[in-house]
Formats: sequence, structure tokens, C-alpha cells
Amino acid sequence: MLDYGPTHFSQGRMDFAWEELSDSERAQAYADWEAGRGLLGGDPRYRPNSHLLPPWGLEQPFFRALALDDARATNGARLRAMIAGNAPVEVEIGFGRGDFLLDRAARASGTLFLGYETKTKATRLALARVARFELQNLWLSDDDARFSLPRVLPAARVAAVHILFPDPWWKSEHRIKRLFSPPFVDLLARALRPGGLLHFKSDVEEYSALVRYLVEQQPAFAPHDPALAERIGPYAPTHREQWCARNGKGVWGLYFARRS
Repeated sequence: MLDYGPTHFSQGRMDFAWEELSDSERAQAYADWEAGRGLLGGDPRYRPNSHLLPPWGLEQPFFRALALDDARATNGARLRAMIAGNAPVEVEIGFGRGDFLLDRAARASGTLFLGYETKTKATRLALARVARFELQNLWLSDDDARFSLPRVLPAARVAAVHILFPDPWWKSEHRIKRLFSPPFVDLLARALRPGGLLHFKSDVEEYSALVRYLVEQQPAFAPHDPALAERIGPYAPTHREQWCARNGKGVWGLYFARRS
């Protein structure tokens, strides 16, 4: 088991309101997606030296979508070879401190894990933990997964996607940064193999309702099925889930299977 201490949080008190999307709102979501709006850290296509890995990431289990061909290191070649292999692949988007992801990788040495966290400092700290626990099946990125996933993984390659306590982006002017949107759900449908699992948790009931609405609007997904939680098995809760348990706060979990 991983030996991380507790983290303290405050419980935000902001309104989270949503309505079913109109045709124009749905069209705008796709237009924003194509333009790269809302990507955390900005669109990598317009970032200087985005084709190069940072020095601290060279020869580490670290990747960026546009730097897979960085000739200064073997990162890209090694990751591509692992993806091309037969091991099942699981992805966590927004791993934070890494409690869930590192524990899961330690429990399933025959599975390849990819973790995304846009906070570079958190990614570097997690990389140190990957080395500490001598995990050979876990790769990390500080890319925004919305940009990176379709550029790194072929379609239907992923067995499970875990999205645990994503930022709700409460303010109306920040909603474009919210992870879940119709094109993002399309991306998940593309990434998951038939029968693959989408595993979501939040302590914001309204966000969970929005996610359920968006996912169940995508024909590739079967409706939420609580029985699918059994597929997760034993796990280390995220630091946010630990905080919710200590403070008696509700957690809403959703489980969706990719249709065949």
C-alpha cells in the first residue's frame, strides 16, 4: 500500500447548474474543440518547443504527444513499443497526487497504465514515486488528455478510463475548460475497446448528473450500471475521496461500458 499522508481541502460553495444542450450549443462545443479552446496550458500546437521533451523527462517514463519523436531520448520509441504490445491499457485522466494510479499499477503489473495530469509539478512528483516503487508499467504526461489521447493511442486500445474528481470549473466563464463535453465523450468512445469501462467519480452531484447525461447521449455507451464497480476491485482512494470520507461528504460514482 502507498503511504501518503492526508491532504486538507475546503468544500467549495458555488452553484453548478446545467441544462440539456441545444443543437447550437452542441455545435459550439465541437467548434471550440476543433479550435483547441479550453485546453489547460493552451494548445500545444502553438507552444514553443512543443516537439521537445523537458530535460527532466528525458529517459523517464514520461511523454508528450508532440514530442514522441524527440531524438534526444528513447521515450517515444519505448512507449510506442509498449502500446503496440498485447498488454491491456488503462488510462487515468487527472491523477493529482497519484494515489489511485500508482496503487493500481502496483497491483496489475501486466497492464500498461498511462496517467495524465496537467499540473507539471504533480507529474514530476509522481514520476519520483514511479521510480521509488520501481514500477515498469506506468507512464505519465502533463499533456491535456483531450489533445494527447487520440495522438498517442490507436482506437479501441483502452480497457478502462478512470476520471476521478475532476475540477468542476464552477464559474460560467471557465466552463469551456470543463473536461466533459460531447466531443470529449466521443473521444472516450473512440479510445475504449468494446466492453471497455469508463469509471467516473465526483463529490459534486450536479457534475455527476451532467456527465451521466452526456455519456448516455453517446450511442457507443450503455447506460450507467453500478454493478460494473466490481470490475475496479481493491483500490487506494484518491486524496479527494479520502477527504470526503473523513468529512462525511457524498461521492457519486458512475460506471459505463463501451458497447460492442
